[in-house]
Amino acid sequence: MEIYKLTTFLLTIELCDIINSQTEPVANVQDATVKNGENAVITCDYTLTGTRTFLAAQWYNSTSTGDRLNLLVNSALTNPNGRYAVDTTQPGVANLTIANTVLSDDGYYLCRIVDSPDAETGEHFGKLTVQYFESSSSLTIGVNNNITAQNVIITCSGTVGGNPVPDINLYRNSTLIKTQSTLPLTYTIATVSEDDGGIYRCEASNNIGNVTSNTITLHYYKPIFEQYTYTVGPGEKYVITADVNANPQEVTYVWSSDDVNDTDTNPTTFTFIASSVEDNTIYEISVIATNLIGSTSKTMWIAVSATNQIESTNSAKITIPSTEKTVEPCNSNIGLIIGMLFVGIIIGAVGFYIGQIIYNKIRKKSLAKKRDTDKRKQDTYMDYVGDAGEQNQTYQDLQHKVEESAYVNVKTGNRNKGLKA
Repeated sequence: MEIYKLTTFLLTIELCDIINSQTEPVANVQDATVKNGENAVITCDYTLTGTRTFLAAQWYNSTSTGDRLNLLVNSALTNPNGRYAVDTTQPGVANLTIANTVLSDDGYYLCRIVDSPDAETGEHFGKLTVQYFESSSSLTIGVNNNITAQNVIITCSGTVGGNPVPDINLYRNSTLIKTQSTLPLTYTIATVSEDDGGIYRCEASNNIGNVTSNTITLHYYKPIFEQYTYTVGPGEKYVITADVNANPQEVTYVWSSDDVNDTDTNPTTFTFIASSVEDNTIYEISVIATNLIGSTSKTMWIAVSATNQIESTNSAKITIPSTEKTVEPCNSNIGLIIGMLFVGIIIGAVGFYIGQIIYNKIRKKSLAKKRDTDKRKQDTYMDYVGDAGEQNQTYQDLQHKVEESAYVNVKTGNRNKGLKA
């Protein structure tokens, strides 16, 4: 019997605990996010059991495990606590408002719902995230070497802060080429190409703000020949150096000539002995310069001279150990000859045109004179009149219509047979 009574008592206590636990309010806090300086709203939804009624909503700071810390605001009080206020006007909702958030507001908050009778409570906690971008953030960009062909390393470095954690981005011109969330950021160009050229910059950003680094410019191009002054002389040893600008600077050279042979082993130079004949010998030497971006070729015409000195338009430099004289490249003489020939053709054409005009005038004048002479002849034989009174005279006076008298022998007879002298 005693065992029965003890069992009944224990079951009664347990049943009462179950009933009492069902009467407690149920609270649920939703995590919230706010930008630094804006108002934050943290929502606490709650439900009451049976006929129990809402009494108050209390908000606390809490730990990350839900332990209550200091009380911030209580809806049962008439005056809110500073920047904190609770809104319970909507049934089943108790919102906490934090005005003008600061970075220290980031953390955990606990909502405690109190109902009646007997002041049963239910509570829950959630997290408020205050987003920001650190105003003191700074970035720089650097490159280990921008004139090599391989392993060019671009680095973004500095100090960046914010919530959420800012992304670190590397741009070439306007194209994003790499991103990560930590510093430093490095970008390696194993083997450069012309497409790797451009303006590079680093940027750190989140949804609140950003900061940008300075810029660097990488300019990759194939070899470019420069202008130099030739120094040559008859019978001398000439060393031609193919000095070029290029990026990457690793350049290979290929020399060629049908006139002379290269006597040195240096790939950047061409060495030969010039003819001792002045102003008659011309050498044609070509070079092809190549780097990782492309190739450029150049041909030089070198005339042997002991007196001429000009600045060449060809892209190569000649170094002579024992003389400081210079030579005019052959292509300059060719240009002068072509120019003179062209001028000669023009002058010849003008002279021919003027000659034609003079010839035509002389010819017209000659033809006019000839016509006058022919007319005179016609007048001599046809435009004469005689005395018709005498029929058998041997001589007859003939009078020209315009000029003085002329005398001719005449013989009577048939007129149609002509006149005989």
